[in-house]
Amino acid sequence: MKSLILSAALILTLSGTAFAGTVDPTNEKVMKTFTQIFKDAGNVSWSNAGNYFEAHFILDDIRTRATLDAKGNLVQTIRYFKEDQLPSNVLYHIKKTYQGKDVFGVTEVSNRNGVNYRVVLKDEKNYIHINANSYGESQLVKKFKRGDK
Repeated sequence: MKSLILSAALILTLSGTAFAGTVDPTNEKVMKTFTQIFKDAGNVSWSNAGNYFEAHFILDDIRTRATLDAKGNLVQTIRYFKEDQLPSNVLYHIKKTYQGKDVFGVTEVSNRNGVNYRVVLKDEKNYIHINANSYGESQLVKKFKRGDK
């Protein structure tokens, strides 16, 4: 029974992913904004929901999602990267506050509220999720015991 459920979930996920990659934003405003801002983007795929278009792509070896509205306005970008792409002031404050922890991954969200980072740290026993802003101020979100140790 478990394998049947897992198989069904996998098929639905794959078919949803395949559909998401076939959407073509025919809106000229969206394409104009996208090509102006992300002209060197590679492996671009599109999806849409109502009046919003979302591009998934790789730019400078960083996986990125950009959301644009139907008028061609950039609404939000989300980038996924490692420690070396964090601004030095943010990295400094994280390393100072969470000594002995390694940065496992970073999700950067940039929108009208500014730039914020969701950082996953790890040590020998735990994964620690924190939120940090562009000033380096951070807040603990959740701490998990590592299941791989």
